[in-house]
Amino acid sequence: MSSQKAVICFCKHPEPGQVKSRLAKDIGPDNAVEIYKVLLENTIQNICTSDHELYLYCYPNTEHSFLKQCAKKYNLTLFSQHGDDLGSRMFYAIHHHLENNESVVLIGSDCLEINADYIDQAFIKLANGNDIVFAPALDGGYALIGANKIDEYIFQNISWSTSKVLEITKQNINSLGWAFTLLPEVRDIDTAEDFEYFSQHAKYKNLFDPLTC
Repeated sequence: MSSQKAVICFCKHPEPGQVKSRLAKDIGPDNAVEIYKVLLENTIQNICTSDHELYLYCYPNTEHSFLKQCAKKYNLTLFSQHGDDLGSRMFYAIHHHLENNESVVLIGSDCLEINADYIDQAFIKLANGNDIVFAPALDGGYALIGANKIDEYIFQNISWSTSKVLEITKQNINSLGWAFTLLPEVRDIDTAEDFEYFSQHAKYKNLFDPLTC
């Protein structure tokens, strides 16, 4: 039986040089990996409080001990990401789950401000006449995309990891004539400044107490 709604979380192998490259330049690759693990598990814990099915999409594949531990601990299904770039990988994942669900929300693994309530807001926006919904990120990208339908064109001609990602994506959606809307802006942890912001925030500080960066 279909759950009608699905949540996809994109993640990477937590290995030095593979995650949080901008953060690693300031705090070192090993510390960046430990922070990434905290962020990913916190994301999973937040979403598992909802009644939506959660799927973990791993890059480059599902063969990593930490990801397997998370799957076992939280009873998750692991998928490998497929595609030549981030856009094609997102399209594939969303398209796959829209075959059996009315709506799909895809998130990253590095935004502490995205929780079950925030994702519920995304599904409400999709139920109220929008084809696509975004969580704009402070850096010009987005930390969440929700969809009732999807087209490869949405993700084309985009220079990923730049400040123009969301702007160009919105232009592509306008070209299709689809309706989209935005949720409140959120902040990822991509830089040392981002990490400092959250590590000093009373709501999140305890997450990072065991880490010495």
